[in-house]
Amino acid sequence: MFVPRRWPALGVRARAAGAALIASALAFAVATPLVGHIVRVRLEHAALEQGWAAIADLEARVRAGAGGGEFQNYSYAVLAQDGRWLRSANLEDPRDTDPALGLPALSPDQYGTDSPHMLGTDLVTVRYPNGHAPHYRLPTAGPRTYRFLRKLTEPVSAARLAQLPPNGPRVDLGNLPDRQLLLYVLIDPLTGDETAAILTRVLAYDVAPATSLFVALIAWLATGLALRPVESIRRQMAAVRGGAFHERVPVPRARDGIHRLARTTNDTLDRLQHALDEQRRLVADASHELRSPLAALRSSLEVPLAHPAAADWPTVVRGALTDAERLQDLADDLLLLARAERDTDRPGDTADTHTGAGAGAGGTVDLRDLIAEQLAERHYGGRELTYESELDEAVLTGRETLPARLVRNLLDNAARHAEGRVAVTLAVADGWARLTVEDDGPGIPAADRERVFERFVRLDDARDRHTGGAGLGLALVRTIAHSLGGTAAAEPPGRLPGARLVVRLPTANGS
Repeated sequence: MFVPRRWPALGVRARAAGAALIASALAFAVATPLVGHIVRVRLEHAALEQGWAAIADLEARVRAGAGGGEFQNYSYAVLAQDGRWLRSANLEDPRDTDPALGLPALSPDQYGTDSPHMLGTDLVTVRYPNGHAPHYRLPTAGPRTYRFLRKLTEPVSAARLAQLPPNGPRVDLGNLPDRQLLLYVLIDPLTGDETAAILTRVLAYDVAPATSLFVALIAWLATGLALRPVESIRRQMAAVRGGAFHERVPVPRARDGIHRLARTTNDTLDRLQHALDEQRRLVADASHELRSPLAALRSSLEVPLAHPAAADWPTVVRGALTDAERLQDLADDLLLLARAERDTDRPGDTADTHTGAGAGAGGTVDLRDLIAEQLAERHYGGRELTYESELDEAVLTGRETLPARLVRNLLDNAARHAEGRVAVTLAVADGWARLTVEDDGPGIPAADRERVFERFVRLDDARDRHTGGAGLGLALVRTIAHSLGGTAAAEPPGRLPGARLVVRLPTANGS
């Protein structure tokens, strides 16, 4: 398809107006000759109907012997058996200038009461060469074919024929016997030709340009009205770019593409504002959480430096190392949380090259073996807890890093709050692995079962930073679960009276 070189540089309104102008011009280019042809055909059909009535009237008048100027309403000719013109109106006998021209006569064997021509009126065509026509007022530009209605009358008496004045020198018909006459009536094409020509000229030179320009103007105005909501969206987005992230673009009531654009824009702004709020809250919470270990680390170093002789430097270094480890763990958790959230927003991304994170990373991981390995480690060292497990076979897509961290955080949370028992269940059904971790601790109040998955949230019995952690464990669990295509939730107690955390993850084979 041909596109002008400057077309892409034009605005939407200019392109719409130009397209409307071109479409209107093409429509008129096709419609103008078609309308002219239809008008010509309809008028020729009307002329044919008038011709049928005219030849019937002419036959009746000839048989009655009516003469005078009563035949002047139509173009006709009355021919004798030998082809002579006996009477005509609005027709000329071309044989005066060219004997080869003229209306065709019947041969002698075609006359008679048993002739097929006596059965009715037939339609004949006569082709006139360039410069000749049945009448001077008919067009003669080039050869043309004219149509005539022809009728063979019953025998007419000489007395009636004598009443018809001849077209030329008078012929004595008094002693001739009764004879048949051949009548011709012209199907006049002049009205159809002139009307079609005038209509075509008016459409092509008057109506088409004015209408095309009018259509282009309407398209220009209508496109401007249609784009008005887009301009409103642009202004609102400019305000958002200036920092007004609470602003939303107006949504038009019409259910069209602009309506969907406005809805999508508002949804994007909602997500953007939520992300910014989360980022601000994360920065504020992280700053608050980092302040305590940094303050403890600073005081543990400033006091010995003030009294170096009395300081137990190995103890000081061990305390500083402990605080540094807490800072490093917190920084690692924040980094892993950010990367897991990035993978949640972009589920098709490949794994992070530094952490191996990402749901789209290649390979598989056996979740049952991973859980069993971590449970075996917890049987040696740490608090003496009883771990109960029922583990089905479950294979996940991806690398081991994220599922391992998810399991570790769940077990750490259970071990932190359990009185003496932790139960771990892994079941597989319908392509999903369901991991349930329960403990016999104080549990999670119903009002806090959703809040425990937020960042830096500690319940009242877990506010000690040395035992309760930084409040990122369960937030990481949910974020990692989402990045792996699953869910994480806190449910009412089941087998044990304490907390019951359930994680659902899709398996690799979907079964």
